[in-house]
Amino acid sequence: MSLSATRKVLLTGDSDIARWPPSLFPNLDSLTLEIDGYSRATLDQVVVKIPSCNENVILVVCAGENDDGHGLSVDDSLGAMDRLLLTKNFGHLIFLGPKFEPWLNEDASSRKTYAKLDKGFRRRCEKVENVTYIECLTMFCGDTANVKGAVLGGRAKAQQEFFEDDQLHLNEKGYKVWKTRIESELSKLTVS
Repeated sequence: MSLSATRKVLLTGDSDIARWPPSLFPNLDSLTLEIDGYSRATLDQVVVKIPSCNENVILVVCAGENDDGHGLSVDDSLGAMDRLLLTKNFGHLIFLGPKFEPWLNEDASSRKTYAKLDKGFRRRCEKVENVTYIECLTMFCGDTANVKGAVLGGRAKAQQEFFEDDQLHLNEKGYKVWKTRIESELSKLTVS
């Protein structure tokens, strides 16, 4: 798909989207950007709120990290991903996977849940055309992302420098990382 035919990019998801500073929105040149974020939203809640789209819309979605806190199983979350991939019409989907956050550094059980979500979301996205999965799990872990046992062994540690004091939400430095990565993916779509 060529972005020249695209008129709109819809950035939607949980509080990571709702809190995104407007000064750090991805640069989209002549495209229209719409933002729709919901605090504490599960992936299924986000999927339900995505408006009807068409092939002229690029969806950028970030959700799923709140699911465990709402008592949903990994299978429930993967079912929501299936609904997103199979029931929503879009020109292209860019999905931002779950990320390790500083509060998870000492919570082995939640880390494993995030790793399972990441693996399941990624596998599902890889099977669908016009979908890009952005691996975020260790994106904010610096050098610890590359050590043996980083993900399941608990050695990948989210670095506070990318997060607000709440150890949960990205700060400006973290959003700059996402902005750059999304812009890179959007530029790939301009190649015919």
